[in-house]
Amino acid sequence: MPLFRPLLILILLLAGFSSARSEEEIRVPFNFQWGESAQRLEESLAKVQARVVERKTVQNRNVLVVEGIPQKLLQRVIFYFDSDSLNEIELHYGDSSWDSVQYAQFFDQTRRNIDNRYGMGRVIARQKTREGEILQTLIGYQWVQATTSLQLFLYTAEKEAESIRVLSLHYKGV
Repeated sequence: MPLFRPLLILILLLAGFSSARSEEEIRVPFNFQWGESAQRLEESLAKVQARVVERKTVQNRNVLVVEGIPQKLLQRVIFYFDSDSLNEIELHYGDSSWDSVQYAQFFDQTRRNIDNRYGMGRVIARQKTREGEILQTLIGYQWVQATTSLQLFLYTAEKEAESIRVLSLHYKGV
């Protein structure tokens, strides 16, 4: 009997039934930390020659819209501050030359990459609505860990030959 347990473990390991690899920790983008001040963030962004293109208030939070962060396909980043404390980062990705199929493929590949890093996400949005002549589609997934949640969304709005498409990642301090 004493050999049975080690033998069973060895068989399971050889058969590929070992416990799943540990998931990576979801980190705040660009090596920032939750709670950083807007001033510190702007100083860091200036070093990479990114520029604040808009400042506004949304739901009692100060917001900085930033463009020019050197990362492939990154169009803009929106930083949210509550009481001058960073608590959310929204990244918008895409390419104006892509069609809906290319956006869907990019979304699916991004979701699979995130699943591989952080475990299986859960669906939080899957809807199509029509407002007048505009057909809107929203698909979203979420991953939650102890200090950070991550949401991935694909939003499209189409009216005849015109369309708006946004793939966004939302990092939020928990």
